[in-house]
Amino acid sequence: MSPTLAQNTVDAKDILAKINRKESVTYQNATITGDLDLTNLANRREVKEGSWRGESREYLSTVEAPVSFKNCTFKGKFLAYRTDASDERKLFSRSNTVYNADFNEAVTIENCTFDDDATFKYSHFRQRAIFTGNTFRETGLFKYAQFANAADFSGSNFKGYADFKYTKFNESSAFQKAEFGRYADFKYTKFDERVDFSQARFNGPADFKYTHLPRGTRFDDARFSGSTDFKYTTLDGRKFSPNAR
Repeated sequence: MSPTLAQNTVDAKDILAKINRKESVTYQNATITGDLDLTNLANRREVKEGSWRGESREYLSTVEAPVSFKNCTFKGKFLAYRTDASDERKLFSRSNTVYNADFNEAVTIENCTFDDDATFKYSHFRQRAIFTGNTFRETGLFKYAQFANAADFSGSNFKGYADFKYTKFNESSAFQKAEFGRYADFKYTKFDERVDFSQARFNGPADFKYTHLPRGTRFDDARFSGSTDFKYTTLDGRKFSPNAR
């Protein structure tokens, strides 16, 4: 399918309709209005049933076609994860309902702006995932996500909380020239193949505690302006602390 080239406004509901028809999604220079909620697709199924003990119910949707956004602005939330539990309910009960989305085909999001939260918690990316040159104005949530193929966040700017805690990268990954404006959380993150943080800028706290880094990892000219925690971090199985400026 040919991409939408002219500057235009697209309703998130129209994109969801394409995904439900298993059509490739390709947009350029578009403003996406409304929440792009991938957790409520037509193929959504229950994968874990709650119980009287307070366990969560979990539902999973699957994006079954390639997704590509270039030079786009997302005015609403980009949701591959959400929960029904309100803050008030969490105070009194451990039970909630969790909705997730997985991606079976390639994901390409380049030079885009997320004006609101972008949530990919628990998402599985089975093909390559390109997130280069993006601006995350609010939370970028990739906690517990799993990348089965190459992942690239080079040149992206995380102005809010960048959460990669417990994330697993099976293949090579890159955060070259990425900028983290607030908290960069890579605690317990596991990189099975080389990761490149060359020229990355950490302007707030950077947490790499317990992070597993493989041989070939690079922090060339990475700069840390805030506090850092590399306690128990390993590089190729050995204790690691970067000599970064």
